[in-house]
Amino acid sequence: MEAIDWGYAVSTLVIRFVGIFIVLGVLQVIMQITGRVFTRLDAKKDLASQKTSAPSEGLTQEEVAVVGAALYLYERR
Repeated sequence: MEAIDWGYAVSTLVIRFVGIFIVLGVLQVIMQITGRVFTRLDAKKDLASQKTSAPSEGLTQEEVAVVGAALYLYERR
């Protein structure tokens, strides 16, 4: 019957345990970097599309009041 080398067993367990967190940390950093890159690309695309589209007019104060009153009356039912 062979004896178990507990020092080797525990050391490999610790190395694997720490290794998993290192890999997860590296993946998290990579995902954050790519997220920032894609956010900047989307922002540039949105900015370019806003420059090419015509400016839209907002609601006037009277229209806002009418919409608010209509929503109030609708919710009151």
